[in-house]
Amino acid sequence: MKSSPGILIIRLSSLGDILHALPAFEALRKAYPGSKIDWLVAGKCRFLLSAVRGIHEVHVLDTSALLRFPPDRHAWKKLWDLIRNMRSRHYDLAFDFQGLLKTAILGLLSGARTRLGFSRELVREFPAHWFYHRTLSKPQEPVHVLQLNRMLAELAGTLSVSSPVDFLVPEADLQFVDSLLKREQLTDFVVINPGGGWPTKRWSLERYGDLAKRIKSELGLKVAVTTGPGEESYYRTIAERCGNDAPSHLHISFIRLIPVLRRARLVIGGDTGPFHLACALGVAVVGIFGPTSPIRNGPWTSGSEAIAHTLPCSFCYGRICATKNECMDISVDEVFAAVVRRLVHNEGSANAVC
Repeated sequence: MKSSPGILIIRLSSLGDILHALPAFEALRKAYPGSKIDWLVAGKCRFLLSAVRGIHEVHVLDTSALLRFPPDRHAWKKLWDLIRNMRSRHYDLAFDFQGLLKTAILGLLSGARTRLGFSRELVREFPAHWFYHRTLSKPQEPVHVLQLNRMLAELAGTLSVSSPVDFLVPEADLQFVDSLLKREQLTDFVVINPGGGWPTKRWSLERYGDLAKRIKSELGLKVAVTTGPGEESYYRTIAERCGNDAPSHLHISFIRLIPVLRRARLVIGGDTGPFHLACALGVAVVGIFGPTSPIRNGPWTSGSEAIAHTLPCSFCYGRICATKNECMDISVDEVFAAVVRRLVHNEGSANAVC
């Protein structure tokens, strides 16, 4: 293999899954420092990759436009132009970190000389594994999806890298966050992110409110609730639960979350993008898990913890639940105890370093 191979990474979405692929990307950067590494991503997630240092070119696929009926000729022309652009790069390696039939076919259409992906037992859609030259076999024991991605990169000779991802945040966004935190008087604070793409992954908003109240009254720490588009009502429910001592509300973009989370003592949330962003930044977290496995999708940073109740139906990865989401019936006491453990542990670690 060339010392500086041309590399294509295929991971279209979602934000959390892209974050789980970034350590493998960092491993490839270190293994092949002279290489140009490109990334194929869905249009809705492009903004995240714009904040990642070291990506040479981002190829954007507008998947929603391709599914319109009647067919959108302009969208299909853009797809053809995308394929031509990728083929002109003459990639030596293409890594499919998604394992869908469409991502496997896109790897084939890229013209890469060697395509790497997951084996039949690991791909999300059959028969994606037919389109790879090298595949990663399923490990004997369950492992985190981030580790699976690292193992796939290791098929090309990389070594595991555990350092936080190197994000680039525009200066204007950094200044905005500085002003916001100063206005909200947030210096020593905990972040609660109550969102989640699936209703089954979201913990009770009322319990988040009770948790925020206890963090403030018993630990003396301020709480900031972060929300994304369409989640404003989540904060209102939490604030109502807190009465006259409502937490701060940070309704900001995903990129602006980066400097906010970097300054937080701890981040609390479920299996969702901001939670995984905190992990990528090396921030301590307490995760609240239900239908998804904390072994496969939980925190991977030191000083972090995931809380989950294991039931006969765990971990189903279901977006709807016939048992009234029983797996998310986790008490405030359990989460608060984890918060205390993590804060004490992290404070002790910081003192030990000093």
